[in-house]
Amino acid sequence: MKTCIEFMKRISVMAAVLVSGFSAIAQDEEIKKAERLLDKDQSGKAIEVLNQAITTYPAVTKLYYYLGYVQLATGENGQALKTFEKGVSLNDKDAINHVGLGAIRMAEKKPTEAKVFFDKALALGKSKDVAVLQAVAEAYLVDAKFAETALKLLEKAKSLDPNNPKTYMLMGEADLLQNKGGPAITNCERAARLDPSNAKPYYNIARVYMRSQNFTLAEENFQKAISIDSEFTLAYKELGELFYSLKEGEKAVKAYESYLKLTDKPEQEKLRYAFFLFLAKNYAKANEVFLNLSQKPEVTPTTLRYYSYSLFEAGDYAGSQKMFEKYFSIIEQDKIEAYDYSYYGKLLQKLNQDSLAIISFQKSLTLNQDQADIAQLVAETLFKTRKYVEAITAYEALFKIRKKPLSMDYFTLGRAFYNTNQFEKADTIFQKFVELQPKITVSYLWAGRTKANLDPDATGGLAKPAYEKLIELASANAETNGNKRDLIEAYKYMGYYHFQKDELALSKSFWQKVIELDPNDTQAIEVLKELK
Repeated sequence: MKTCIEFMKRISVMAAVLVSGFSAIAQDEEIKKAERLLDKDQSGKAIEVLNQAITTYPAVTKLYYYLGYVQLATGENGQALKTFEKGVSLNDKDAINHVGLGAIRMAEKKPTEAKVFFDKALALGKSKDVAVLQAVAEAYLVDAKFAETALKLLEKAKSLDPNNPKTYMLMGEADLLQNKGGPAITNCERAARLDPSNAKPYYNIARVYMRSQNFTLAEENFQKAISIDSEFTLAYKELGELFYSLKEGEKAVKAYESYLKLTDKPEQEKLRYAFFLFLAKNYAKANEVFLNLSQKPEVTPTTLRYYSYSLFEAGDYAGSQKMFEKYFSIIEQDKIEAYDYSYYGKLLQKLNQDSLAIISFQKSLTLNQDQADIAQLVAETLFKTRKYVEAITAYEALFKIRKKPLSMDYFTLGRAFYNTNQFEKADTIFQKFVELQPKITVSYLWAGRTKANLDPDATGGLAKPAYEKLIELASANAETNGNKRDLIEAYKYMGYYHFQKDELALSKSFWQKVIELDPNDTQAIEVLKELK
């Protein structure tokens, strides 16, 4: 009988040990699940998992630490403090929640106060508890100045358990804080070998390559992370940023859409998504997102700025103007950027408000003089509105910015000088235009016109070479585009020139060419009558 009773007692003890073991395994699985959810930017789900675990195991104090850890990571510092304090109140001898209280102080930039809690936690664990060493190290990693302190703790953890993947992950993060890319990658690779099912090591390796702008290897490792865990949310987010940096808008949008489907706070990321849509030139969809964001009471000037841009690009000029006005009304004047004024100037041009457009462009140039495209718009708009004197000044300013002017710059400046009767200056400019565009008739047309004004009686024949070259180029296709009109002008000059030289037969031949192109040209008809 006695033997039977002893046997039953042993069975009961064994059962208790087994239940305790299964319980511990279950708790660890819940903690691991919550950590993975946090890594995936699904903090809400992580908190749900931990709260449920606490309901099931209310006396297990480490669950409070991990709950507080997630709350702290998501900016809920006040709630995290209460959670850590609850854990301490349940078991003051359990070191882990003391680490949490120190982590709160580190988040508040109070490292001296934090150290008091860390020292107590390390003393309770006799500096031999790997989880405590990891937790203290991770808490220190909120400030790069303490990266070396964290590494020393992690080296101790590694000596106690050389096959713990989390230790190497944290070492990699500490290395990254110190811009030690090589060691960071090495430690992350060790973590990946020890825990092949975890996508985070490859995600962190990709971050190292992102920092060094090695986008090819960064993308490769983000894709590795996704291949291991197709729901590793942050990998999609960073891929979006990577493609944004490369100005690959459509790829950025696709990656970010995957991120938004997985994160549990998509509304907070909609503005970034709208930027990616804008980059991809998907203005219609971008405007749908911007519209929703612009109607919120806490709308930011940045949102209104890019909404204005996007409406402009979509061709909704009235909507763009309305949004620009709202943007300008809420942003501080010294925060307005040159690009804002240049975009607004382009909008005003579309609304046929050229004078106001010029003012906006000039404000843009005041903030940033190195904008050749905007300086060109100012000059072109002044010329278009027949403000030739101001256009000349604007082109001279443009030439200081654009060290190698475009042929079109010379063409318009030359005409501005021509229209203000500054024929010698116009002649100099048109000669440069001819050098840049020697194969088009318009070059010689304006060179000829200018020379003709410098030699109004054609006695010197200054315009003759230019008009002869025009005739050579245009005769091949006399009816093409403006060639007919330009040829008529050239033939008339040549007819007049030879008339002045008393070369009547030659003169007559050119006037007859005019009639061939335009039988109703009254001037040619009258001259030919006189020549008979």
